[in-house]
Amino acid sequence: MRFYRLFLIISFFLCNCSNVDDELVDRTQFECKVDTISFLSNSTKIISDEVEVVFAVSLEGETKYFSVFEKYITSNGLITIGDKLIYVNDFISKGDKATFDFYYGENLGPFCMELFSAIPMHTHDAFNAEADRVDSDKNAGKWKVRKMKTLSLNDPPQ
Repeated sequence: MRFYRLFLIISFFLCNCSNVDDELVDRTQFECKVDTISFLSNSTKIISDEVEVVFAVSLEGETKYFSVFEKYITSNGLITIGDKLIYVNDFISKGDKATFDFYYGENLGPFCMELFSAIPMHTHDAFNAEADRVDSDKNAGKWKVRKMKTLSLNDPPQ
């Protein structure tokens, strides 16, 4: 009788602890990436201007966009966007090309999971970006990110 109870208890846990969710996570094909960064002021003295960062989030062939529209400040080459939402370091532009380091801030939150509830919890790595300038009359500079290389450090420089 004791063996039978133990068998029932073990069977119950094995049936309720299947890895169906793990298989779903493994099969879920998603991508979260920075699409564009637009500086919305052509002030040469950057103290507190506005920026729009657009993220492209794709899940199994469907893409949705998430925008962050905030003020930013620059100090010693580090652009801080919003209240610890995003950091951009060493933004260097030459003609229609730019390079910079991009860091996801602690207050950005799981924006991609808000767009697609099927996207599992995950992290975003900081990256070095190459971007091309996109012509636009309303923007001081709109940059389309075309190449990303993961950085080894995820914390922005101080």
